[in-house]
Amino acid sequence: MHFALPDPQREFKRRFDRLCGERIAPRAGEVDRTGVVPKESWTELAEAGYLALFHAPQWGGSGVDGVTQGLAMESLARACASTFWSVSISTLLCGKMLSELCGLVQHERWLKPIVAGLVTGSFAATEDAAGSDPGSYRTTLFDTKGGLRLRGEKSRISNAGTADVAVVLARRGDPSGAALCYVVVDLSTRGVERRELPKLGLHGMSWGALRFDDVEVPPDDVIVDASVEKTLHVVEWGQLLQTWCAIGLASAALAACRDHVSSRLAFGRPIAHLELVHSRLADMHVEIEAARLLALEVSWIKGEGRVARDLVFMAKIYATEMAVRVTDLAMRTFGGWGYSRERPIERLHRDSLANIPAGLPTDRLRELLGCAMVGADPWAYEPFDWLGPAGLRLDGE
Repeated sequence: MHFALPDPQREFKRRFDRLCGERIAPRAGEVDRTGVVPKESWTELAEAGYLALFHAPQWGGSGVDGVTQGLAMESLARACASTFWSVSISTLLCGKMLSELCGLVQHERWLKPIVAGLVTGSFAATEDAAGSDPGSYRTTLFDTKGGLRLRGEKSRISNAGTADVAVVLARRGDPSGAALCYVVVDLSTRGVERRELPKLGLHGMSWGALRFDDVEVPPDDVIVDASVEKTLHVVEWGQLLQTWCAIGLASAALAACRDHVSSRLAFGRPIAHLELVHSRLADMHVEIEAARLLALEVSWIKGEGRVARDLVFMAKIYATEMAVRVTDLAMRTFGGWGYSRERPIERLHRDSLANIPAGLPTDRLRELLGCAMVGADPWAYEPFDWLGPAGLRLDGE
């Protein structure tokens, strides 16, 4: 493993850190209050090259190494998690879906404009009654006399209210047993409805439902031959996104704590002199560095185009839960001020909670890791008998 950056990437990181610290971070409180990521933030990030980091030059990308990508994600998440999520879901998760699962038509129409910051993307998989179990999805693509039509509703979708395009996971034909496919949907098409959902954190990112009422779909926008292996490889980018978001939030909380304990006076001196504060800061620092090292290894491997599935799972589990612990310790260190919206800590804590259930929840990732260790199938379960052990049965059995 080699995490040192070449000179061009080191210069990019220096400039990008300055942009995040001087332009993005000062807007974070207002983004949280208004629920809107300002257009100038998107423009500045596009001009700085952030949107291009994750893609090849033929699509307008810079094709940099994975370590540079990871460190840039941490810098942006540290400055403003809502901005990070909105922008990264578009260029990284939706962008990777388009680049690795779709064809030239979608590359030209959607991927290039996403990389340039001209349009916004989203990935629509989960439904009201279906999260990490793809077998439960019911959004369906039908053949009709008038062509292909998409019906159903996706729920808890990042960028639902702001995206121009969505890569939608759907069934082809009968929703009870048809194979899964991907549908690239222009969200300005007739029959698409949007609805925002209230949420605890990440207030600046749109998050809601997408309803498809017989939406017309051109055949070129249907991907039916995406292998499970290739799909899982792409989804890893979403878990890596959540990992780096957590590390950025935790490092922001630690920095805020260091400033606070140096200026907050108690018993005639700064509370930085208290042994309890020393212990907390040290524990926070250790956890963040451990998570960062694991995330850097994953980013390095992913940047080389290799599979890093187990490491991605480990990184997301550890980093996302670590960020909740660290921001909780930060709130305690701030005392009553930690609960006040006049300080950033309560926002950092709220935002940190989103990364644990997002994508595949950490408990599901534990299942996937554990099943692989003992040779169990994490996708197949025997029917569960709720009544038999108690000597009961349903009428008619």
